[in-house]
Amino acid sequence: MRVRPGEWGPVLLLQLQIFLIIAVLLITKPVGSAYFVNRFGADALPYAYIATAIAAAIVSTLYSFAVKYFSILRVNLWSLGICMSTLLLCVFLIPMRHTEDFVAVALYLWVALFGVLAASQFWSIASMVFDIRQAKRLFGPIGAGAIAGGIAGGYLASILAEAVGIRILLIIAASMLIPVLLISYYVWRRYVLRRTGTRSQPSKKDVAQKEPPHKLILSSRHLLLLCGIIGFSVITAKLVDYQFSALASARYADTDRLAAFFGFWFSTFNVVGLLIQLLLTQRVLQRLGVSGSLLFLPAGLGLGAIIMLIIPTLGAAVFSRCVDGSLKQSLHRAGVEMLYLPVDAHVKKRIKTYIDVLIDSAAGGIGGLLLLFMINSLGLRPAHISPFVLLFALCWLGCVLAVKEEYLDAFRHQLAHLRPKITKVKKTVKQNNHGEVLSGFLKVLEAGGQGATDTEKLLYVLDRTENLKDSQFLKPTEQLLFHENPVVKARALHNLSVSGAVDIYDLVVFMLEDKELVVKKAALEYLINNHLSEAEAIIKRQLNHDDPEIAGLALIDLLIETDGNRTLRKRWKLEDVFAEKVLRLDEMPSDLSFKWRLHLLVAAGRSGSTLGNQFIARELKSSNPEVVRVAIIATGESLAERWLLPLIDFLSKPAFRKHATAALIKYDLAFIKILPKYLREAVIDVVDMRRIPSVIERIPDAQTVALLFSMMDKYHPMDLELRMEVLKSLNAIRRDYPSLGIPKRKVVRYLKREAKKYRLIQNLYANQQAVIGNRPDEVGKGRQALVRLLKKRKEGGLDRLFRLLGLYYSPEDIIPIYRGLVKAGPGVRTSALEFLDNLLDTDLKQIIIPLVETEVRDRLAVTHGNSGLSGGELRVMQNLYFSTILKGKDQRLKAAVLFILANDPQPDLTPLIQLATKSPHAKVRKLAGQALAQRVTA
Repeated sequence: MRVRPGEWGPVLLLQLQIFLIIAVLLITKPVGSAYFVNRFGADALPYAYIATAIAAAIVSTLYSFAVKYFSILRVNLWSLGICMSTLLLCVFLIPMRHTEDFVAVALYLWVALFGVLAASQFWSIASMVFDIRQAKRLFGPIGAGAIAGGIAGGYLASILAEAVGIRILLIIAASMLIPVLLISYYVWRRYVLRRTGTRSQPSKKDVAQKEPPHKLILSSRHLLLLCGIIGFSVITAKLVDYQFSALASARYADTDRLAAFFGFWFSTFNVVGLLIQLLLTQRVLQRLGVSGSLLFLPAGLGLGAIIMLIIPTLGAAVFSRCVDGSLKQSLHRAGVEMLYLPVDAHVKKRIKTYIDVLIDSAAGGIGGLLLLFMINSLGLRPAHISPFVLLFALCWLGCVLAVKEEYLDAFRHQLAHLRPKITKVKKTVKQNNHGEVLSGFLKVLEAGGQGATDTEKLLYVLDRTENLKDSQFLKPTEQLLFHENPVVKARALHNLSVSGAVDIYDLVVFMLEDKELVVKKAALEYLINNHLSEAEAIIKRQLNHDDPEIAGLALIDLLIETDGNRTLRKRWKLEDVFAEKVLRLDEMPSDLSFKWRLHLLVAAGRSGSTLGNQFIARELKSSNPEVVRVAIIATGESLAERWLLPLIDFLSKPAFRKHATAALIKYDLAFIKILPKYLREAVIDVVDMRRIPSVIERIPDAQTVALLFSMMDKYHPMDLELRMEVLKSLNAIRRDYPSLGIPKRKVVRYLKREAKKYRLIQNLYANQQAVIGNRPDEVGKGRQALVRLLKKRKEGGLDRLFRLLGLYYSPEDIIPIYRGLVKAGPGVRTSALEFLDNLLDTDLKQIIIPLVETEVRDRLAVTHGNSGLSGGELRVMQNLYFSTILKGKDQRLKAAVLFILANDPQPDLTPLIQLATKSPHAKVRKLAGQALAQRVTA
């Protein structure tokens, strides 16, 4: 059993309590069933099911009302007291005349209601003692107590039924409820109050108190499917139970013999269930999850129905009843209880017993009505009910398959506040219709407002409509040429220049004389783009203008317009103009020279000439940061390969990083294709290399993804900063370009590799925490430094693990889980861990979950040092971990370990230092040599 120190007390008490509850049930159940069937016959069972449903409705309503005003403990103690009193009343009435019918009905109803009520109350209290993760580990061992109680109670009933009679059995059962009461009181005072006293109260408390249980259930698809699973399971079980009871009563007419038969088989079912609980339940839950564990019972009953159709005998009925009796209290019970775990605590308090009692019994009543219809109306024999058993088993399977996603959604809802926020702009774009957007744009342009707010709207719309090929925007855009705001006027003219569909030559020539420079620039751009020949004289005057803003813009626009047309460039003598301006730069006044220098750099990027490239190369070394920034922009316009390495160098300089990034992005796939060559030739420093992933993530292509993985694998694979930057970029690509596939096999391979490294760091961290002590010497200081470094490595390793998981699973799931684990309180942390456990595939779950669980325990731990190992064992493990570190490639960890080895005089450490002297890294060899020398002198 996976019981940890501090958990044995509540586990053993709860095991004993559920043992007693189920033992009482299995002592009274064969007595009640035999007494009822012998008195009224098996044909009366459907009526009993209906009566049970009516009684359950009354009991569940009273129970729901009680828990609204009283604590669960008080309601629990009162209900157990009433159960015990009712049992003793039956004992008192059995020997009396004319009470047989009343006792038979009362005893049958008592068994039916006690089985669901007491068990539901027990699991409610158990879920308040443990959190989700503890419950998943411990409900299995605790449930074994229930099965053991079933075995003991069933066999006790089988042995004593004929020897002492049913009255003594009922007295024994009633006396066994006394310790159940005492344990409930003790567990509540000792464990529940302490736990709930330290938890924050959930926000749903008031809603849960006001809403009636049925409304809480109807508002949750998860709870509706849970009710469906319970309901179909009960209906199916009732049909199977009727087949079993009817065929058994036909074989055994005597009440005591029938009670002994029921007691033997009920106990045998529990023996099988105990074996399943001990050998399979935990493994199935770990490998198949909650929904997987719930598939076995309906599948088994469906198989039993098929067998009954083929071989309609008591043996087939025993098989079906064995499947039901053995799996219901083991694998199925654990799965159903797990479905309650993500439900809010106050909601669960209101609905759990309501579902367990009312839904269970109501389904039993429906089963009874169905049996009446099948037996009385259709005249079916017990074996002929099997097709209906198969039908309900299939419906049951459908609910189980549907609840898996709802179970995960319940955890998603709990962690919803930790999800990344989605910007409102993105939502608006998705929600708005394209036609409505265009209509809104047109209205803004036609209105042409003059206020500050209207101006912002106009500029936004003009920006969005720049490249739209829609003639309806041309006329209102042309009207904006008379707008009072010069920026709006210039922007409108730019749009018309781009479209080239409106001839406004005369107006634009007039606009060249506008007093606002921004309008002059837009007018010049229009003439060059649309009337280069007609306005040649005008453009040449602008090219020779005294103002560098005008002449420089003319030169740049002409270079853009004549790009790829060498003849036209020669006609305009653009290279001569450019060369003349460059030569005159040193003769100009400083302010004029500065303005021309910026324009000439942009022109140089557009020219592609040798002189232009020489000018850019010179200005990249300028002492003026603004000149360097414009030169960097010019390299992005040039797109020549010669600028790639200089641009990469600028990535490490914060003042120029933004512009270098923008320039490199313009190279697009050309940069992606040439980069592997630079990486192979090792011409890029690792500091610069760490900046490259954030650049190429903006070039969405499969080649980019492959290059990022190769950077993490082939080039500087042990550089943790580079690995983190690569993973951040891959996450960004997954987020921004979801259609771009991420190779999942590679992700799994990296996950396993990262998990292996993380496990080593985790183990060494725990080892050093256990041996660190309070030594004030150099060894103590060295251990403290190593622990601090290991803690950083653990944090980085956990971040990388979850970034890799974000490439395999949806980031919308992984990000809240990670935030819940590292930033939230204990309750949310536990929910995040359980969500992760259910989200992961089986093979990844076995690798990741133990690491994350250990990390969670480390974060919750207050003190360290109690590992359970002796000092000698800890030292052996330490030396093993040190050896692995020294054989690895983490240089900082090696240095920290060698510092400890150099100052620790223990002789068994010398071979480790000698191992480090053979390291391929010169720094490590040097440190190892110094450590050996230090030990010799010491």
